[in-house]
Amino acid sequence: MQEMNSSRTSEDRHGTNSHTRNPENRFSFSSAQSGSTAATLTSASNAEQNHTEPYAGAAFETVPSSIVSFHHPHSFQSSSVLGGSVTSSTMGRRGRRSGEGDALVERPVAHSRSPSRNPHFRLFTEDQIADAEGVASTLEATDYDTNWDSTPAYEQQILEGSRFSSRRNSLRSHSVRSSIFSRSSYDSVDRDNSRGRSLSRTRPLHPQPTYHSSVHSSSSSSRYSTRDRIPSELEDQGDEMLNDGSSNGSLARSGSEDFLYDDGDNLSGQDDTHTNGHHKKPIYHAEYLQPRYHEKFYSNLPAKLYYQRFYVAEEDLVIGIGGFRTAKFRLYLYYLLCFFSLGMVYLLVRWIPYYRVKLYGVKVPLGKAEWVVLESELGDFSIVDVEREWYNRPMSTVLPITKEHMEDRGGTSFSFHHAGYLNPNIPILVSFEYRYITFIYSPLEDVFRSNNNWTDSDWVDLPTVYSGLSSGTCEDRILAFGRNSINLKVKTTSQVLFDEALHPFYIFQLFSILLWSADQYYYYAACIFVISLLSIVDTLIETKKTSQRLAEMSHFNCDVRVLREEFWTHISSSELVPGDIYEVSDPALTIFPCDSILLSGDCIVNESMLTGESVPVSKIPATEDTMYQLLDDFKDTQISAHLSKSFLFNGTKIIRTRIPKGQSAALAMVVRTGFSTTKGSLIRSMVFPKPTNFKFYRDSFKYIGFMTMVALLGFSISCIRFIRIGLDKKTMIFRALDIITVVVPPALPATLTIGTNFALGRLKGKNIFCISPTKVNVGGKLDVIAFDKTGTLTEDGLDILGVHVSEPSSHNLFSFGELQQNAQQVFPKFSLNDCSSPNDLRAKNFFIALLTCHSLRLVDNELLGDPLDFKMFQFTGWSYEEDFQEHAFHSLYDQRHEGDIFPENSDIIPAVVHPNSNLPNNRFTDNDPHNFLGIVRSFEFLSKLRRMSVIVKPSSDNVFWAFTKGAPEVISEICNKSTLPKNYDELIHKYTHTGYRVIACAGKTLPKRTWLYSQKVTREEVECNLEFLGFIVFENKLKDATAGTLETLREANIRTIMCTGDNVLTAISVGRESCLIDAPRVYISHINEGARIGEPSILWRNVDNYEDTLALDEPQFADTFEDYTLAVTGDVFRLLFDNESRLPESYRDTVLLKACIYARMSPDEKHELMERLQKLDYVVGFCGDGANDCGALKAADIGISLSEAEASVAAPFTSQIFDISCVLNVIEEGRASLVTSFACFQYMSLYSAIQFISITILYCRGSNLGDFQFLFIDLLLIVPIAIFMSWTKPYHKIAKKKPSANLVSPKILVPLCVSIFLCFLFQAIPWLMVQKTKWYIKPVVGSDDAVQSSDNTVLFFVSNFQYILCAVVLSVGPPYREPMSKNIGFIVDVVISLLFSIKLMFVNPSSFVGNLFQLTNTSKKFKFFIMSWAVINYYAQLHFPNYFKGLFRKKCSSKRYKNILRDQNVSLSA
Repeated sequence: MQEMNSSRTSEDRHGTNSHTRNPENRFSFSSAQSGSTAATLTSASNAEQNHTEPYAGAAFETVPSSIVSFHHPHSFQSSSVLGGSVTSSTMGRRGRRSGEGDALVERPVAHSRSPSRNPHFRLFTEDQIADAEGVASTLEATDYDTNWDSTPAYEQQILEGSRFSSRRNSLRSHSVRSSIFSRSSYDSVDRDNSRGRSLSRTRPLHPQPTYHSSVHSSSSSSRYSTRDRIPSELEDQGDEMLNDGSSNGSLARSGSEDFLYDDGDNLSGQDDTHTNGHHKKPIYHAEYLQPRYHEKFYSNLPAKLYYQRFYVAEEDLVIGIGGFRTAKFRLYLYYLLCFFSLGMVYLLVRWIPYYRVKLYGVKVPLGKAEWVVLESELGDFSIVDVEREWYNRPMSTVLPITKEHMEDRGGTSFSFHHAGYLNPNIPILVSFEYRYITFIYSPLEDVFRSNNNWTDSDWVDLPTVYSGLSSGTCEDRILAFGRNSINLKVKTTSQVLFDEALHPFYIFQLFSILLWSADQYYYYAACIFVISLLSIVDTLIETKKTSQRLAEMSHFNCDVRVLREEFWTHISSSELVPGDIYEVSDPALTIFPCDSILLSGDCIVNESMLTGESVPVSKIPATEDTMYQLLDDFKDTQISAHLSKSFLFNGTKIIRTRIPKGQSAALAMVVRTGFSTTKGSLIRSMVFPKPTNFKFYRDSFKYIGFMTMVALLGFSISCIRFIRIGLDKKTMIFRALDIITVVVPPALPATLTIGTNFALGRLKGKNIFCISPTKVNVGGKLDVIAFDKTGTLTEDGLDILGVHVSEPSSHNLFSFGELQQNAQQVFPKFSLNDCSSPNDLRAKNFFIALLTCHSLRLVDNELLGDPLDFKMFQFTGWSYEEDFQEHAFHSLYDQRHEGDIFPENSDIIPAVVHPNSNLPNNRFTDNDPHNFLGIVRSFEFLSKLRRMSVIVKPSSDNVFWAFTKGAPEVISEICNKSTLPKNYDELIHKYTHTGYRVIACAGKTLPKRTWLYSQKVTREEVECNLEFLGFIVFENKLKDATAGTLETLREANIRTIMCTGDNVLTAISVGRESCLIDAPRVYISHINEGARIGEPSILWRNVDNYEDTLALDEPQFADTFEDYTLAVTGDVFRLLFDNESRLPESYRDTVLLKACIYARMSPDEKHELMERLQKLDYVVGFCGDGANDCGALKAADIGISLSEAEASVAAPFTSQIFDISCVLNVIEEGRASLVTSFACFQYMSLYSAIQFISITILYCRGSNLGDFQFLFIDLLLIVPIAIFMSWTKPYHKIAKKKPSANLVSPKILVPLCVSIFLCFLFQAIPWLMVQKTKWYIKPVVGSDDAVQSSDNTVLFFVSNFQYILCAVVLSVGPPYREPMSKNIGFIVDVVISLLFSIKLMFVNPSSFVGNLFQLTNTSKKFKFFIMSWAVINYYAQLHFPNYFKGLFRKKCSSKRYKNILRDQNVSLSA
């Protein structure tokens, strides 16, 4: 190890950092060599504790990266957001500092932006973001453009028997304690560091002192127990420093040196000084918190960076952070602008915060910022105030030491939590909070960092850990990490009301109301005001209800018993801090209040909150090795399998806790609190979902822009006409502004949500719940849907079809017996000792394997464990107990209690299996000692090994047996080959091809018959040279709705995919049974291990004919394009999308287009598949049942969860109907909602156009519509029609053609313009005709009170019919919605509106109603003409626009996958 360290040291000194030297060598977040995906804890493959599909071979992650972090940072691609590389942008940190007015750094002109990113930065340029200093939410040197290692963690984990389960640099070799004796330890830091990617700043050339301190850390009260955090030097210098404008007389050095002393007296004396000074000069203390005094405390580390980049790995999000201060003069100028503009400037700044920064923000270095601007690549723009408070502790107590510092070598060393040059004292804690992540300023790196990954180096010293924390340390950690609470900030009613009322929509409403009031349209203005007020109140109630529900779900508080100052006390769980020791065996504690590590005792927990599966998980106490692994894993935020066995996740339920013998409590240590925990990350992902980037919503704003242009055109025409007829300026202004409120109606945004709200209500009635309403319309555009297998397409549980026992057939030869479908057939005896033949002996051993080889637990007299284990044990009909003392288990009992010989085994309690005498078909004797078996040791299931083992001892005999069960291909490798039946592979092939799951069992007798040997023997010794015993055959039945749903989707031309962690042959069998696969040939992917130059690296072999291969890279494959499908395994998937993959893009596209089975897929690979399909422009859906699917559920455009677990709540849709039929409901409602939104949008546009035409014509005559005419049109005609139009239910059949979501296209805009022209034509002709009649009454120019005229009356009558009949034309029925005839509400409303409009025509103008509507006399003949004219208008609107729509049909799709398929079809026809 020393040689390795020295070689690395010399390598670093020459600046040949491997990361800098070769960017392709950077490791994957999901690999064991580097960090995982989150600032929160991420569990690597821990399938040995929890697995839905055991022995399947795919890694199951107890807390997969895609769950905890809810995003996977592209393990298979370089997602360069803005071009440039990390290495180029981070070399020589202090040499790359940006000045205020300069570009951050010169960089190459060529950009290689990944298509996966489309940044929307406004304040920062792309160059600034790319070149700024980059920090990630992991400690690993990763960033947004890091090339990830494609090999997942579970394939890089070394075996359980080794010291660690990770191949990262071991902390043991860099022990904190050894740093005192060795300068090559990881506490030693090279003073003259020239590494390419150093996060530390340039050091001075003169020598610096070497600081040494105690080996203990912040858990020791002797380090920094002082309560007063204000440096003593501050008291001594007083007013002088306030008046001193220079940077001399810094407090940093002296403040740091105070921490070099371990003398408690010195600290107490310092305490007194602090206390006295604090009372004398409090005003100075507050003054020193101002940013301008920053360099007084950090003269050696001045703040010079103006920008930085932060990569939130768990959200795959790049954030730019800039430091600013407020310019007082410009701030006062802003106040004046707000006052004189009547608040319009304030509203503009509120809606577009970018202008606030430009108005009164001044760029300053990050360390001196009064407030920071955070802008994400998604366009989110936030301004957050920076907080400053006294801290006066070393940096290592609040921020994790970076990996660069840990790997530095040289002559200067320091100990953790002792201030030194590379661990400076932090007099003032500079921080801010963004998205519930706390960012703390690091003066050493001159950037803001998060402390989610903080660890204490003393945690490896278990005796120190057990002593608990001091009060002073707890105070410090409350300041550094905040309270242990996940409390969402719920806005007050006044805040929600204020935010809603100042929304641009309601401000436009307010403008319209004020305009109408000024123009004396009081009735209409009052009605719109009441409607707006009701809408705001409704939104207020819904917002408060939703936020309150989420806050209640996230909030948790309880009392815990914690060790403080070496005394046990009860505190609130919100007061827990990292390092606290608390009791987990407290009966009042039912849920873990934070992320913890189990120190003593053992417990069984339910992690369904994270995994979505209620399978109990056993936790064992941590050892010293585990604590080193904890420190090692937290550097990369990935929890290894080794650590996860002792890790207790926040929010998970405690099923059972056992106190170790001789102790009074089971203990755990807090490692993470609040939003840094796994549950905190889950809640954060729900509060801040990624924005919906759906074309319909993007186009809606363009569409409104198009209508605004029409309004401006009308505005211009009206102004010219008003000037010509000599209208007064006041009336002219009011009328012109009124046109804007007509063309862009205030009710437009509200009507768009009506269809979606109706769809949500109908889905809720079908037990399908949606937390993201904007996703409803997206469901109408789905192109492909991926399904998980187990629990989604198939039933959750497995049923045993039967077992095959391996029987001796002749000398040294074995064969399988017949399929036995009940346990009595396997071993039909009364005692396990009754074996009269070799066949009986084999059957007995196999039966004992069924009885004992499992990981079940007994909790409250109920068996809990993996469903497969449960079904297997249930098949035997025996009983399982963990209290062996009720039975005569003497031999084992006596040996276990020889405490002087086996003291380490005093707390081991074996489980016992025995016959169940209560079962009527039980044949075994219950009191026979041979029928009592003790499970004395278990080797848990490991996904890498794909097997588990147990050691068993019978009560009556002094013998120990070992039994193993697992995947057949694995068991055959560890068995004695002579014990394998000849037809071993043939029988496996038979069952897997027909959709069954096969588990193999094997066993042997241990060579030594002692208790000590059974406890000390290694797993490798147990799992070798086994005797094969037989097969267990499980059947996984399809759910009733599966086949029918898949058939419906195929008829609708929606592609279906299976994405599972199960065996590829089983997946293909289920695919064929469910008709997901309809192609006659299925080709399975294989890696060509011995491929030579020119040979393909991937082989595709026919599942039914191994000799039949497919060459995808040859042109002739197109000849059979429709006759086959592909089945891709996880290892090939990684090879395909590896950064270094040399396969052409066309090859990978073909695989994505043709594969319908993806087997052996890990959660991160499922996530990656969703993104790969999206890059082909598929609108992707995913339907799954567990949190191992959570990453895919969130990555897909539409995620439908079939689980009620909290982890799956983050999916947009959650169904309480646990089959895939809910997918059809989501698609049907999505299509109906999309078509409804489309129709409402078009209808509101036509309504605006009709009214715009009416008033424009009237303006030409100097007149207008009356107040009650406006009121009748807008409230009695339009609103009911818009609501009832949206009431139509979805059509019962899903059509092949998907509805359009493109609002801005010639296909939509040209027919709209034709419709507007028809409306104008059918209004202009009657208007021209009425002027030639004898009874024509000319309008009074400029009069708003007297609008009675024939022009007004005729246009009012004609437009009424147009409003109603246009709604009928636009009310689309099949194939997306039910026929209009089934929408009774709409028909009734249309009929009533038509009858009322006709009745209004025949009202006496001198009557009350006639005066109210300001009508004039019209001849009967003309009235009948208007009605006939309306019918002609209806048919014209029905046919002419559709004719023009047909002229603009899209000839070429913009979607990549359609173009690829088209090109392949062209080559096929050629």
